[in-house]
Amino acid sequence: MKKLFFTTAWSVCFALMTSCGGNISSLLEGTKHPADQADSYAKAVEILKEKVDTTKFKIFAMRFNEREELSNDLSHISLDMVNSDNYAFRQAYYMDGRVGKMNEYSSGVNVVNYENIKGISLAKIDPAVIGRQIEEAKQLIPEGHTFKSISVYQIDEVLPKNSSLLNRGKEIGSQKVNFKICFTEDGKETETSGGQVTHLYYESNIIVNPDGSIAPEEE
Repeated sequence: MKKLFFTTAWSVCFALMTSCGGNISSLLEGTKHPADQADSYAKAVEILKEKVDTTKFKIFAMRFNEREELSNDLSHISLDMVNSDNYAFRQAYYMDGRVGKMNEYSSGVNVVNYENIKGISLAKIDPAVIGRQIEEAKQLIPEGHTFKSISVYQIDEVLPKNSSLLNRGKEIGSQKVNFKICFTEDGKETETSGGQVTHLYYESNIIVNPDGSIAPEEE
């Protein structure tokens, strides 16, 4: 398999004692759900099965999100859904059982129609397969670099666009799956300047093919 040489570099900064984005101690609180482990996705799917009435709603996008950058802690699942009245919305479902506010979905150029959307089946999501894909992606990390986290694992149904020109070459109703893996270069994980520590890392987008195999997206 091709190594992850085609990646995007990112950074996240911390003051020497306090996170510039919030209290760093938040990373240490609560139950952890490692975002690279199949068991975490199994729990997430069970939460969705309990909380989401799929007889009334069709899911057309799903994102398993890490809590904070490089935490590798699966925090919540964001769903885009539509009901039979063609009301589309986005809602977050947290690993501790909480359910977020229902927000209106901004369709943009997408056509969101309940009758035409196939929907993502919760029953067909296999956490063991997700775990295997992530482990395979770890093997692509170049020598001299260390795995840090899975920032997001996402499943999207390909929706039709408002313009027929934008639908050319697209398999409407199919599903696109990808996830993002983060890693650092050994010995170059941080930089310190002016009382701030900057954590340096790379993020690579991994494409899941229809047969379940994976491949890094090339920039």
